[in-house]
Amino acid sequence: MVTLKDVAKAAGVSAMTVSRVIHGNTSGVSQETRAKIQEIIDTMGYVPNASARSLVGSSSHIITVLVSKRHYENPLESPYNAELLGVIANAVQQEGYCLMVRLVDTFQDITPSLRSWHSEGAIFLGVFDSEMLQIQNDNKIPLVFTDSYSSMRQIINVGIDDFKGGSLAAAHLAGLGHRQFAFIGPSIQENGVIRHRYEGFCLGLNDLGIPSEAITAYTSDTEEHMALALEDIRRRHGELTAIFAASDVIAANLIQDLHHAGFQIPADYSIMGFDNQPIGRFLTPQLTTISQDVHRKAELAVEILFRHIKDAGAPAENIVLDVQLVERASTASRV
Repeated sequence: MVTLKDVAKAAGVSAMTVSRVIHGNTSGVSQETRAKIQEIIDTMGYVPNASARSLVGSSSHIITVLVSKRHYENPLESPYNAELLGVIANAVQQEGYCLMVRLVDTFQDITPSLRSWHSEGAIFLGVFDSEMLQIQNDNKIPLVFTDSYSSMRQIINVGIDDFKGGSLAAAHLAGLGHRQFAFIGPSIQENGVIRHRYEGFCLGLNDLGIPSEAITAYTSDTEEHMALALEDIRRRHGELTAIFAASDVIAANLIQDLHHAGFQIPADYSIMGFDNQPIGRFLTPQLTTISQDVHRKAELAVEILFRHIKDAGAPAENIVLDVQLVERASTASRV
């Protein structure tokens, strides 16, 4: 039986380094070294730990949820991620399985995490589109992605109509008489979800005769980016009157910061979000938003995963759930 020391010797590194790579603790280990260790593990057929070795050839009854840390140091601080994970955990437990949650920095952390516990299937939260082909090739177990906009056909995905959500936001704000708009969210270059919300917003306004020049896009990736966006929004008071935030959390931060700066919502700025998280109902004023059914998305992800665990030949599925406008007090007619 191949041991951890055998892998370390073949890779020319310490056993501790191999152990760190296997368990996803890759700080201080170069990408080249991680790739070399993983290749040797695959070639030698090493199963990472005693618990996993005892499970080879039998059912582990373990499902893994992999959560991207790309935009969060702690992604479970996101109300959206926390709600999604809570529903998934309950549904997996009802199937008699155990759930393992892994926060991942890069896709190189994924395969060691799945193999070390002999996972029977996995659900992905976050954006993994650029690495999806490699993930699929490396792991021959059912994989369910959420909110993917990958062009790959043979993937299982549960998402929502983000483009429609952006269009609904455009129709709502334009219908209130606004003519200068801001969109604020993570980079639209890296994130399919955010890009589709932005494109739906822009094209929705264009269809109403409002030119693209009337829309300013701001990035919220860092505190510095948020501070620069707020500075420009305040500077343009009286000109820019409507803001569509890519999430309710971003919208809540905007309302709080603008209120502290002496502005009134919605008298000075109409602000709306996306997701319909509970935080929106607790704000003053309550938040207008685009609602998605996070609970149903999570349930479907688990249902589809177990369908594929029970039937390896089941076809790939791409489920797109609907969204709707929820109008509250944070948006109002332009006077």
